[in-house]
Amino acid sequence: MSLQCSNSKKTTTTNTQKSDKSKGEDPSKFSYYFIEGCKERMNGNFEVAEKLFVECLKIDPNSSAALYEIANIKKYRQQNELALNYSKKCALQDPKNEWYQLLYIECLHNVGQFNQAADAYAKLVKTYPNRPDFYEGLAAEYMYAQNYEKSFKTYEDLENKFGQNEAFTLNKIKLLKSLNKKEEAEAELKKLIKSNPSEVRYYTYLAEFYQDTNQKDKAMSTYQDVLKLEPNNPMIHLALADFHKANNDKENFYKEIKIAFENPDLDIETKQKILISYYQLSDENPEYKKQAQELCDIMLRLHPKSAEAHTINADFLYRDKKLKEARDEYEIALSYDKGKFAIWNQMMFIESELNDNKKLEAHSFEAMDLFPNQPTTYFFNGIANIQLKNYENAVSSLNDGIEFVYNDKPLMIEFYRNLGDAYNYLKKYEESDKAFDNALKIDPDNSYILNNYAYYMSLRKKNLEKAEKYSKRSNEIAPNNRSYIDTYGWILYQLEKYKEAEEWLARAAKMGVKSAVILEHYGDVLYKLNKVQEALNYWKEAKSVGNGSEFLDKKITDKKLYE
Repeated sequence: MSLQCSNSKKTTTTNTQKSDKSKGEDPSKFSYYFIEGCKERMNGNFEVAEKLFVECLKIDPNSSAALYEIANIKKYRQQNELALNYSKKCALQDPKNEWYQLLYIECLHNVGQFNQAADAYAKLVKTYPNRPDFYEGLAAEYMYAQNYEKSFKTYEDLENKFGQNEAFTLNKIKLLKSLNKKEEAEAELKKLIKSNPSEVRYYTYLAEFYQDTNQKDKAMSTYQDVLKLEPNNPMIHLALADFHKANNDKENFYKEIKIAFENPDLDIETKQKILISYYQLSDENPEYKKQAQELCDIMLRLHPKSAEAHTINADFLYRDKKLKEARDEYEIALSYDKGKFAIWNQMMFIESELNDNKKLEAHSFEAMDLFPNQPTTYFFNGIANIQLKNYENAVSSLNDGIEFVYNDKPLMIEFYRNLGDAYNYLKKYEESDKAFDNALKIDPDNSYILNNYAYYMSLRKKNLEKAEKYSKRSNEIAPNNRSYIDTYGWILYQLEKYKEAEEWLARAAKMGVKSAVILEHYGDVLYKLNKVQEALNYWKEAKSVGNGSEFLDKKITDKKLYE
């Protein structure tokens, strides 16, 4: 129940004036405090409002309006026992005020006093015998109190007074099930069907009841009856599918699902929910995978312009590692509905995995315009532009997007890391260092950033002691990473610690697939240690691998180190 002002203002003011007069208080004070309290409460200043209503009670301790307002605030602040105390006083002050009684009932309910809440509702029913909602409230409280007989009797009274109602009947059936009165529940369901023989749902309720009570033949017979009424109703076939699933009849389960899917009247949302349930099932069972694809094909054939149809198909394709096909399906989905950010996000992730930076740049740019507060659009645009060597654009996007990152440390780190890379490529080394420092403030043990930052400093031959510290730490965190080992060896080389550098670079050179950069680095340190022929051999090997430094050919020709 939302906070409301008291509805008995006139009565309260009159009572207050009498009380005030006996005390010699100015009645205008009460009105002032009460009105100001309502204002503060409406502005969300509940603590201030409560103090003002307490001032009202100092003037008139029996003011039901002030008691009601304080009770409501206490309830809103989940101070349930205090709320109950105030609401009880309020209800006793004015037994015929429905709002005071309803608040009291709610407070009783909140502390688990369901029988007392039912008693309070019973009084409301006597006071307002033509209010069906009060009867429903009474029945509900009896149900919470597990007094199912009285709850059922209340629904009976409801129907006798206001006529048969589907909701009343269904609640009665639930109660009869709780009381294990199966025959009476069956009779109620049949009575519901008799009230409207053309309503298909009522037959399915009866069939589900038979199914729940292990009367399979009766359930199947009821489904057959309803199929005679509406043979093309897809919901009946879905209900039949559930029936067959419960009986472990996989063949007929899928047969009914397929019939429902083939019906264009079955809404997309329902089809999508079914396919989502298939997503998990098909991950574990190849048979379901084949069925899921067949259902996707049916949905695409019947709803070719549905964004949802293409999206769920793309989800299955992505799960099966068919990245390009999945990306194309997401792109088709967006051609029909550009307003779903989740689709854009998934498509950008895939384009990043595919290393399709041209499309990633174009799509992320469009998404930035459509969803200006979503940081991942700027992030993907930034990394695409880095790969395309549009470093200024990358810096611009990353700086714009980082403003929208809230409570997501991993994403914040990625923004700073890529800013560090982009600034480094632009030779804006101060900004690059600042970005890496900001990333390490969030995660001081991020081995990837420690390594890259250290390597960039080593290439510039700046802050080499800091570079050595960071590189050493990256190797402690990830001790068998060849790239990190090479970085540390190269920093030791820059610090002229050639013997130590040789040990690290030798390890890197012997690990994994041959790398021209690592082989050339190892050759350089061997030269510094006067192992010229060995250095020459490694330089030549680096050249055979390809992508060495600009000095590599000259080193080989002159048998001399150039830096």
